[in-house]
Amino acid sequence: YLHALIRETHRLTPTTLIAINKTVDVDNLEVHGRKMEKGDVVLLESYSQGMNSDIVENPEEFRPERWLRDAVEARKGSPSEIIDHPFLASPFSQGARKCPGSRVATNEIKVLLSQLVLDWKISSPITELENVRYQQQATIEVKLPCLQFEPRLQPK
Repeated sequence: YLHALIRETHRLTPTTLIAINKTVDVDNLEVHGRKMEKGDVVLLESYSQGMNSDIVENPEEFRPERWLRDAVEARKGSPSEIIDHPFLASPFSQGARKCPGSRVATNEIKVLLSQLVLDWKISSPITELENVRYQQQATIEVKLPCLQFEPRLQPK
């Protein structure tokens, strides 16, 4: 479930809007009825895909369950399957240009979150996703609200 929680967080708050760009290197390329000429630039942009209600059911809701195995299997063969594509599934890209530290970073995220949740009760005055503010620069920067941390176990 922790992996699903991280995936849902990446869907709602991707690190960058444009995950990858490529230049078409052949003439008269057609993909899904779209014609492209040599030299055209193609961008893979993940945020709008993750927030498209034709692809994601209730995209404005934070629902990690949409990334559990049964939900992913249920999307196969449907237009919604696009959100499971490896280029949209990971903020670290894919293939030869994948971040070499992605496995370490992913494991560190899981360990850090697990330990934080184990040791602290975390709360925020903001309870609705639409009240979280963002600023787009080279990456998408979330304006985090003040978080309150209360220890779960009292020292003896």
